[in-house]
Amino acid sequence: MREENLLLASLPDTERDRLAPFLREELLDFQQVLIEPEEQITTIYFPYDAITSTIQEMSDGDSVETGLMGIEGFIGVQLWLHADTTPTRTLVQVAGKAHVMSAANFIRHVRDTHSPLNDLCAKYAHAFLVMTSQTAACNRLHPINERLCRWLKLVHNRLRRDEFPIRQEFIAMMLGVHRPTVSTAANMLQQAGLIRYSRGQMRILDGEGLRAGSCECLELIEKQFEKVFHSAFRRD
Repeated sequence: MREENLLLASLPDTERDRLAPFLREELLDFQQVLIEPEEQITTIYFPYDAITSTIQEMSDGDSVETGLMGIEGFIGVQLWLHADTTPTRTLVQVAGKAHVMSAANFIRHVRDTHSPLNDLCAKYAHAFLVMTSQTAACNRLHPINERLCRWLKLVHNRLRRDEFPIRQEFIAMMLGVHRPTVSTAANMLQQAGLIRYSRGQMRILDGEGLRAGSCECLELIEKQFEKVFHSAFRRD
């Protein structure tokens, strides 16, 4: 069975076969930068078992995650929206595999032609925009323990596995808080039996418990992505 990103897997077989010569599989390394701020977008990525984050960086050095992508999406949505650059940085949060396509081939064989992938890209772009706006509201209004539950469950849904490497300082950057705040929240989740975290390895013990402990933002965000595929893709 082919390991496949959900957008690519949703294509008719004839379209997937047509695009096959322009796609190659690539291993994405932890913290590999896929899109640099204000630099030309040269490659489109369709992750399979990797997670990437879109980061907004401020002039004082602070940063916060505004969106994350995995098996349900693609990196380079800005190019599909006819923007060659973007002010945000996109980097790999959890290492894994992806299918990649050059920007030139994406423009020629997808964006600027009658490809069924365009309809999927449009629906995904809407869902991603909802995620970015909801994440901004969540980071401003909701307590850290609910935000951490939301973030972990979003990652869990997209990775399709229960254990993955992640550092607390990286989680802190994603949530826009200091590391001690993440440590306190993670200890609470660990004591509740929802996760186990040790030496940079995160293990999800109770996915449904994370869902229950999340703020309303988790459900709102994931419903948008399920509309792309007309079915649930989440993991419990």
